[in-house]
Amino acid sequence: MYRAVIFDFEGTLVNFAWDKESAVREVRNLLSEHGIYAEGSYAELYNFVSVKHPRLKKDVDRIYDRYDLMAFRKWRVKDEVPEVLSKINAKKAIVSNVNGDLLRDALKDYRIADFFSIVIGRKDVDLLKPSDIGLKLAAEKLGVEKHEMLFVGDSLTDVHACRMAGIDIAVVEGEHRTEEMDADYKLSSLSDILSLPVHGL
Repeated sequence: MYRAVIFDFEGTLVNFAWDKESAVREVRNLLSEHGIYAEGSYAELYNFVSVKHPRLKKDVDRIYDRYDLMAFRKWRVKDEVPEVLSKINAKKAIVSNVNGDLLRDALKDYRIADFFSIVIGRKDVDLLKPSDIGLKLAAEKLGVEKHEMLFVGDSLTDVHACRMAGIDIAVVEGEHRTEEMDADYKLSSLSDILSLPVHGL
């Protein structure tokens, strides 16, 4: 029985609107200006900079903040989200690679902020998913053990983070198709969460 449900944000609660390709190109250009060559996803590049070149982290944050804001203008809450959240009486949190300040503002705008006791975004951790740091921080803040947590996401990045943390994951189609992901549960919609062994349902 899961005592806490942790959600990803973009692609899970709202549509996926982040321009990853352009953001990655900008970060790689930034790094090349400093004589640094790096490959990887937007999250992997961020983590690389955080560990190997922390002096450039604020520059990368500024780039990602701009892409967060562009995505914010395109995000729309999925239709079933308010009803699903209202029916889950377990503890709820968000762990996202989006800037936490913008994320908290977005949740207020969408009138779903009160459902979440914890919101962890990009600047609240040193490393982004696929690192498990955000998930472990959520567990600590919620006061639950990892076997009592269920993460709900939409990407391979989410799956990798959960596998590292030893946390079960349910996936919905968003950034990736559910068939591509080795998840504990594959959901056709968020409403399917209501059939899972979550405390209080």
